[in-house]
Amino acid sequence: MATRRRQSSSSQEDEDEMDMDEDQELPLSVAGPSTASGNHGALATILRDATDWLPQVRSLKETDVIILLTPVVTPISTDPTDIRNGITSTHLAFIKRGHVIILCFALRPGQQIQLEFADIALAVSDNKPCIIVICCTPTDSTQVIPFPTVIQTAGYAPPALEYTAALIFGELQPSPQPDPSPEPQNTDPQQPRLWPVEQWNEVRDVSSVLELWNENINGRFILDQATLASLLRRPGYAKHYVVRDTRSGVILGICATYLAYVDKEGEKLIASLAALLVRATHRHLGIGLSLHSHAISQLKRTRGVIRLQFGSTFPRILYGPPSDVQFNEGWFRRRGWQMDKDTPGQGQIVSDLILDFKDWNYDEPSSAQLSYRLCAQEDMMKVLELVERSSARQGKMGWFDQYSSLMNGPNVKDIVLGLENGTIVATALTYTPSCGSPIPSNLPWAARIGQDIGGATCICLPAENDAVMVGLLDACVKNLQTQGMRKMFLDGVASGLDPLKKLGRFWKLQCSQLLTMTGFEEWAKYRDVWKDA
Repeated sequence: MATRRRQSSSSQEDEDEMDMDEDQELPLSVAGPSTASGNHGALATILRDATDWLPQVRSLKETDVIILLTPVVTPISTDPTDIRNGITSTHLAFIKRGHVIILCFALRPGQQIQLEFADIALAVSDNKPCIIVICCTPTDSTQVIPFPTVIQTAGYAPPALEYTAALIFGELQPSPQPDPSPEPQNTDPQQPRLWPVEQWNEVRDVSSVLELWNENINGRFILDQATLASLLRRPGYAKHYVVRDTRSGVILGICATYLAYVDKEGEKLIASLAALLVRATHRHLGIGLSLHSHAISQLKRTRGVIRLQFGSTFPRILYGPPSDVQFNEGWFRRRGWQMDKDTPGQGQIVSDLILDFKDWNYDEPSSAQLSYRLCAQEDMMKVLELVERSSARQGKMGWFDQYSSLMNGPNVKDIVLGLENGTIVATALTYTPSCGSPIPSNLPWAARIGQDIGGATCICLPAENDAVMVGLLDACVKNLQTQGMRKMFLDGVASGLDPLKKLGRFWKLQCSQLLTMTGFEEWAKYRDVWKDA
């Protein structure tokens, strides 16, 4: 990635910003056709599963243990078939503890499989699933492989091994068994494989991507073409990848990715896998795997990326996986995305809330210390310093860019300030569908719900001070009311850690007097999912 100068990640056209590295696309295959598979171009083939062990693998529990025994392969060893000391007592102890054993052989062409190792593993496995994976093409068709479950891969390169894992866990439909009849010369286009990946072209692809989006993400998250195009159009900050039908040009799958700066230094980045969609008619064919592998490899090679997010920061298409949208959670978990824990980055619930102003019941307590007002240009340096400290403390990435995008412009008045004894201690960004700032183009859902709905976002608060929080929200409500709004959209409220989650219909807070906060309704729930790059 080459960074010439730091800019806010708004939707304004600016080609002189950051750019992700461009590289070759994923190949269709990593090796020639296998004489043993009967499926030219396939990266892995199930030769047999006589004991139906593969379905047992696909029904494992989270606590079950998989033992994977592999040879030492290049570049760790100069010899990809180096077996060192073979099966040792250490290996046997692990095999006995495991629930599934996977034994891999990496062979040179013409080399015989050392069946004694597989015999030992099978003998001590106590009838637990034992899968033999042969990483070589072609194999010696004269050698008998007398084991119940055998998979052959087209070599031991990462694409072939990823494909094999997907096949083992049922994410791809298996290739057909070898047929004694003459092999066909052409690959069936509907067989699972790695697909060519290319960058999307807005003019050509936007209508097809819109159809794909609304097919997969329906209900409250339906978009129109103008909004979707605006969200995807982020020159220098976004690259989106597609797999298309080569004959019709129709998009079969898309992966949308973004970059955003973490702080004002402009050196650290958060990379977002914002959406990964595949047409229902073309699933289990390797399209999602091809897109995911290509996108992640590109993001990881971008200089400065410190975090990968499943979802997006800004623009906020989806904060994370929505709770009411079905997707293959296990598929993503096996690629390192943890989403089953109530902790940040591993599945913590995050909500979007809506407040109807007619339900807002707040009597401002008298306080000589606390006051609230709109931001002025001369406040911005102190505001940005506060935002940087607060967002770092709260672990909120991308907030600094949202505030700095308003610098030296007319929309600084959209920032609401909370002051204690004249010192700025809290901030919030407000926006309306027609306010003219970059914020609503990054947060589309308020305007999609209704043109009379404004929003408050990126709320920076002093630690452990609920009184400031409530007063700041009241100031946001008043600011939006003066602009004709009737409701307020509050995004990205984390459960457990964020005090805003307590704002429910019957929540009571003891400040200097008893306050009753009413009207906040949950609009959507997501899971917060990210991992270190």
